[in-house]
Amino acid sequence: IILFILGGAQGLIGWIMVDSGLNDTTLYVNHIKLSVHFISALVLLCYTLWFALKLLVPAKDVVADKSLHRFLIVSIALLTVQLVYGAFMAGLKAAMVAATWPTINGDWIPAGMGAHSWVNHPINVHFVHRGMAYILLIVVIVCFVRLRKLSREHVSASLRKSLKYPLILVCLQVLLGIFTVISAPKIVPGHFGLFEMLAESHQLVAMFLLMALTVQLYLVRAQKAGS
Repeated sequence: IILFILGGAQGLIGWIMVDSGLNDTTLYVNHIKLSVHFISALVLLCYTLWFALKLLVPAKDVVADKSLHRFLIVSIALLTVQLVYGAFMAGLKAAMVAATWPTINGDWIPAGMGAHSWVNHPINVHFVHRGMAYILLIVVIVCFVRLRKLSREHVSASLRKSLKYPLILVCLQVLLGIFTVISAPKIVPGHFGLFEMLAESHQLVAMFLLMALTVQLYLVRAQKAGS
């Protein structure tokens, strides 16, 4: 029932998003509605994954570590914010306003950001999205170290198998983000080229990263079931 409700809600949100770009004055969908549509799709994806894990993962592979469980929740929350800003980047075409790396048009901190909106101004959105990427990289590395230690203390084949994926994916994600940004000048309207390929890959890897962290959250609980 929940899957049906989430699926229906996703369809409704999708129409609202598309409708925001189907008028005489707007050529593109609203970036905030785009982000809501994207995140609702990911909620549906993660709920489906969680349901599948209940069927596939043996109870003995689920371990208890309250501190690490909370850390994983924080990691997923940070990633969710990053995904929202990724949707903002796409909706505002923010990659094109600063197609440079490691600086943003020559500045580490662009001037005048405080005078503009943090959700509507392309440079501010770009700055947040880029900065969050570095924070997430550090968070996932810390998570990997802690999970590796935990896997040595508990016999959990599923946990050991899941260890490396978030770390690999977040490193790949950062690299894809960098190459996507610096390829923005190669955009050709109406043509699917290098930028579009990198941007789509960037989005896909972000989804895989969220799924990988969701798997680890399932495997590491605040307490064992029944305790």
